[in-house]
Amino acid sequence: MEGGDSRNTLFLTITKNNMMRTLKTLVLIASSVFAFINSHAQTVEELQQKYFDALGGKTKLASLKNIYQEANMAIMGMDMPSKMWIVFGTAMRQEIDVQGQKIITFISNDSGWSVNPLMGATMPQPLPKEAIKDYTSVLVPGGELASYKEKGYSASYDGKENVDGKPAYKVKLEKDSTESFFYIDEATNFITRNIIKTNVMGQEVEVTTTFSDYKKTPEGYIFPFTSVVNNPMIGEIKATVTKLEINRSVDIKELQKQN
Repeated sequence: MEGGDSRNTLFLTITKNNMMRTLKTLVLIASSVFAFINSHAQTVEELQQKYFDALGGKTKLASLKNIYQEANMAIMGMDMPSKMWIVFGTAMRQEIDVQGQKIITFISNDSGWSVNPLMGATMPQPLPKEAIKDYTSVLVPGGELASYKEKGYSASYDGKENVDGKPAYKVKLEKDSTESFFYIDEATNFITRNIIKTNVMGQEVEVTTTFSDYKKTPEGYIFPFTSVVNNPMIGEIKATVTKLEINRSVDIKELQKQN
């Protein structure tokens, strides 16, 4: 009996030690997972801050009141000059010249319209709310990534991926039925790609925009001067900025004109 008791005692001791080690391991794993989740939550904010810093800082962005931009757009083999006015926090107007006909889009915080003679719409047509929501991110200096909290997006860090052979941090923003992925270049902290997945009339649509040729203006603001949009409904649209004016005087009533 004494031998049996000794073996039982030894077995219980080994089992107890194993249980203790197992519990310790589980605690360490749980702690690691918790730290991993927290680090991801912090990483999005850190990446946002790096993005701010790359553009000159949050204070610098906040001093950006409006811009006027001219660009050459290449769509389906055609060159189309365009003009765009953005009064941050208030309104945007874009004009695209298509062989002598003008496509006009106007967006404010809660409404918008377009004139598109190529589609037979020579008078302003109201834009759907979904389209207005997509455009309103343009009214914030720095775009969606700069204001995702204020706009009610949830954010997560999705690791790294290569964009044109260069490593980039991947941040995912979600709201309603829209997912937006931002790729932030590891070396420069500029956004090099944005992929938007959304639902349009019951169909999932994915639009990819690639940004390049970042330049600093004489006022110290930094913008990408080249963007390429791949839209499955239109094809590839390449825009090259030819003129950029910062914080000039703008008459909102002029932007609202429907011609």
